[in-house]
Amino acid sequence: MSSNFDFLKPDFPEIYESATRVETLALTDSRACCFYARYTLEQAVIWLYDHDPYLKLPYDNNLGALIHEQTFKDNLPPNLFPKVRIIHKMGNRAAHSNEKISEKDADYITQELFHFLYWLCRYYSPNGKNLPQLQYIPPASTQEKVRSDQKTLAQLQKLEQELSQAQEIARIAQKTQQQTEAEYNQIKAEISQLKQANSNVKDHHDYNETDTRKYLIDVLLKEMGWDLTQPHFTEYEITGMPEAVNPTGKGYIDYVLWDDNGLPLAVIEAKRTQKDANLGKRQAQLYADCLEKQFNQRPIIFYTNGYQTYLWDDGNYPPRLVEGFLKKDELQRIIYRRSHRKPFEIVLPNQEIAGRSYQIEALKRVTETFEKKARKALLVMATGTGKTRTAIALVDILTRANWIKRVLFLADRTSLITQAKRAIQKHLPHATAIDLTQEKDVSGADILLSTYPTMMNRINNDILSSPSSRGGEVKTFGVGYFDLIIIDEAHRSIYQKYQALFTYFDALLIGLTATPRNEINRDTYRIFELEAGNPTFAYELQDAIADGYLVPPTGINVPFKFLRSGVKYADLTPEEKLEYEEKFYNEETGEIPKEINAAALNGWLFNIDTVDKALEILMDWGLKIHQGDRLGKTIIFARNHQHAQFIEERFNYNYPQYKGKFARVIDSYNNYAQSLLDDFSEAEKEPMIAISVDMLDTGVDVPEVVNLMFFKPVYSEVKFNQMIGRGTRLCPNLFGFGKDKTEFLIFDLCDNFTYFNQEITEKEQSPAESLQTRLLKAKLELWDCLNTAETTTLVNNPQNRVKESQASYTVVKTDNLKEKILDELHQHVASMEENNFLVRRYLETVLTFRQREKWQNLNPEDRQVIVNTLIPLPNTLPVENPRIKNFDLLCLKIQLAILKNSPNFERLRDQIRDLLTRLETKKTIPIVKDKLNLIEQVQTERWWQDVTVYLVEEMRLNFRDLMVLIDQRDEIIIYTDFEDELGDLEILEVPNRQTGFSPYQYKKRVESYILAHQDHIAIAKLKRNLPLTDTDLQELEKMLFTSEALESRDKFELVYGKNINLKSFMLELVGLDRNTAKQAFSKYLENNNLNANQIRFIEQIINWLTQRGVMKPSRLYESPFTDIHTAGLDGVFNNEDANNIITIIRSFDQPIETSFYSA
Repeated sequence: MSSNFDFLKPDFPEIYESATRVETLALTDSRACCFYARYTLEQAVIWLYDHDPYLKLPYDNNLGALIHEQTFKDNLPPNLFPKVRIIHKMGNRAAHSNEKISEKDADYITQELFHFLYWLCRYYSPNGKNLPQLQYIPPASTQEKVRSDQKTLAQLQKLEQELSQAQEIARIAQKTQQQTEAEYNQIKAEISQLKQANSNVKDHHDYNETDTRKYLIDVLLKEMGWDLTQPHFTEYEITGMPEAVNPTGKGYIDYVLWDDNGLPLAVIEAKRTQKDANLGKRQAQLYADCLEKQFNQRPIIFYTNGYQTYLWDDGNYPPRLVEGFLKKDELQRIIYRRSHRKPFEIVLPNQEIAGRSYQIEALKRVTETFEKKARKALLVMATGTGKTRTAIALVDILTRANWIKRVLFLADRTSLITQAKRAIQKHLPHATAIDLTQEKDVSGADILLSTYPTMMNRINNDILSSPSSRGGEVKTFGVGYFDLIIIDEAHRSIYQKYQALFTYFDALLIGLTATPRNEINRDTYRIFELEAGNPTFAYELQDAIADGYLVPPTGINVPFKFLRSGVKYADLTPEEKLEYEEKFYNEETGEIPKEINAAALNGWLFNIDTVDKALEILMDWGLKIHQGDRLGKTIIFARNHQHAQFIEERFNYNYPQYKGKFARVIDSYNNYAQSLLDDFSEAEKEPMIAISVDMLDTGVDVPEVVNLMFFKPVYSEVKFNQMIGRGTRLCPNLFGFGKDKTEFLIFDLCDNFTYFNQEITEKEQSPAESLQTRLLKAKLELWDCLNTAETTTLVNNPQNRVKESQASYTVVKTDNLKEKILDELHQHVASMEENNFLVRRYLETVLTFRQREKWQNLNPEDRQVIVNTLIPLPNTLPVENPRIKNFDLLCLKIQLAILKNSPNFERLRDQIRDLLTRLETKKTIPIVKDKLNLIEQVQTERWWQDVTVYLVEEMRLNFRDLMVLIDQRDEIIIYTDFEDELGDLEILEVPNRQTGFSPYQYKKRVESYILAHQDHIAIAKLKRNLPLTDTDLQELEKMLFTSEALESRDKFELVYGKNINLKSFMLELVGLDRNTAKQAFSKYLENNNLNANQIRFIEQIINWLTQRGVMKPSRLYESPFTDIHTAGLDGVFNNEDANNIITIIRSFDQPIETSFYSA
């Protein structure tokens, strides 16, 4: 009987024998079939490593390591590697898992093995270029099935060990026959030539790319718990397709995801991986139409090419790109909400959670935004105005309205997570909240709280342990797991750093920030799909102080001379000069500096007198409680951890009566920082002074704080405002019964008030790039420079060539260096784990750049993709010591400085020489001793004259591994006791670097002004629905836009928009005259004999118009109108009457220049 694998017999007889066994077992023993498929794959892979000189052996010789080695993956066509992976994984499953393996699995694996072995023969056999196109033919299903011979799991595991030993013995025997290394190398060279010759002839074999795409989609579906073996899951036949598409009206849906009740939840239209997923959009929509007609339920629409997937709930939202498919319960929730989602008009906010007027407005702004089909909202609320409570109230109202079920709350620190969880437990006692930084089990949780890194790790670990690797378990965090994500302190740097997290989940998104609107980066507005400077809602510091919801600060300027001007030797006393000389004498130069810059103070220079006097000012001037006997809660913002420790030490020295408990350092160095923070947050508990480094700058709510001491310079406006926010909260009865907190003090020791009162341009803050990212970007930049004509001249001048010819070691030449850089950049991409969720969203790009030939002709667009997309992604390469990588980066910077003739060259050169000087002290270590001559050479001036990038590269390769031997320099800390000079303390206004203009207050002012002028002739006419004359319009404009309240038309349009319907706007404020509203319906009431429900319905409309002036007809199908009849207007009136009523209602909403309907 012929076999699918007959093509192997002439040149690969051993592999042929194993492959035919796989084919036989496909119908008799599915588990053994998959096991032997993996074994056959292993035979072929080992043969490749033994014969193809291109392949490099990895760290281990197990099959997993062999197939994931970069050169092996590079050697395969991109569509073949997924086949290799699935053979490997299914073989492992067969040998190590009790999970059932079906005949369908066995046949599929046999087919994938066929394609891989065809490729092997096509490129590595002498007659490969003449190999005919072959098609896999499944073994006859009528063949007798010998079930009695099936292998058990234990038998296969024993067999696995025996085969492994036998295979190793065979390899040793084969190498023994190859008598000399020269003969062995000759064979490899012949194979290489044969491979090249076969490659020159185009390969027309169909490697079944459709199955590759199907595999990618199937993996995503299995991860979401879908059972692909269920009936009608794939290729589901439907009728009712347009004749233009198919004259028979039939169609076949690639996938249908079914509910337990037999109704369709979703359709999936899959296109080839090389095609745009959007090509399936219309087809998927037509399939959904047919299923809706058949089952009376419209399914969710997915269309995909395996790399890009779009979700389209076309009754509610436009299509959106998603990272995968949804689980059954997640699709059920979307379908359920179509009929059970309530309008927010009838779901009122819980004012016990957030009952202040601005909080209620914030809730309405967000819910109105979501009702308008937007999916993102940004709230700007000053610190202390209840951002967290507002967010909790939003969770409450969205949950009660059936808009959401599961919520993710993200913050950048565990202390903020702890604080938010406590608030949720207090205000939503029936909700189950889980802190992911502390707990693993999330079952039954409604609200999950997490830091950004923790959530990213949970997603990634979840993906890496999904069905492809642990036998069918469904991952927890699918893309549809959450319905709402709340980002605490949403700003550009957070989004840039954790962008993949927000794009992975398909959820509503709410950003919270205390950053004033004018300081929010444009990119942040773009993230939330908002116009720059126009968040969903804003309530800023000046608003809250004006409304009495926050207390204002009083600034006290504390002008220490050293902190402002530094320490000058000439100004010291004779005794202090001796101390100065002793501590700042430079033994190398024999000199002492004339002065120590102010920036050194509290950085590495700590002066006892400065700190002691600062603490004395705080204890004397600070606001006190308990009838003035005890300093109120205080935060000291220190410059660094050593500075914070020094302040605590000096406090305990000067105030021993407090027994070391009154002032404590609370920062990330302390393992019990949260416990100390909890104590500080309680009014009567010590510590009373929290000395903080960054940890208390933001997000910590302690209303009792009445003193802030800025013991460090601040250069960020955002951070400055956040730090001020630590003291703004109200605190009733703080100073005794009826004596509330009305202000707080800020002691400014570092001239921050002066800095922020100037007109400054703050530098855009971007998240710090990782060392790995900087290293790869520098490599790409070096490769770019080596390609330019100018560079070629620079690096190849005659002097440089002479120097290179005199070098005592091999010099890397231009082409070699360029290829080496490309190899390293390619290796970064080729070693990425496809299942890592950071990588998966760019998988198509990653697979493209995994092909080594793609790197040979990089164009500017390719380089942009590499820099912006590929370089920041993680790889699976072994992590090198940071000291080695820092040295590599330093050498790259020197090479770039040489090529660009940069003035930075000397500074960078001296850093290298300094490192080698320190390395020279380790000359007793043999590996250093061997390179001592070169170490000494590179430290000389002569070596660096006319140095080239190639000499630097050789130097780097010689020394990089030795960097770990260099002792790290301890940070030098110097303590002094010079008398500091303190100027007069003065009270200053705390800088307000916000906009100076509050839309919130402006709206309140406008609305109050219009309500106060309801008797104006134009407004009175509007209330009575009378047309306005030209004179009326002129007077109305004069009244509005020349008033102090509205300021100008431009300001009004800035806040309310240029296209505002002025009549509707004013009527919503003042309402319609009740008699006018009644008169509008009088003719209709006279001409029709209405029943009780109809009369009540009309009265409800009149009440609405009297209160709100205008109404949209759609409101007639919501509460309170649906309280009369569930169908609203259509349930109470017939078609003609309903149309008449809508005409009357619309008459009140005409533009102001139009003559209006009047009875």
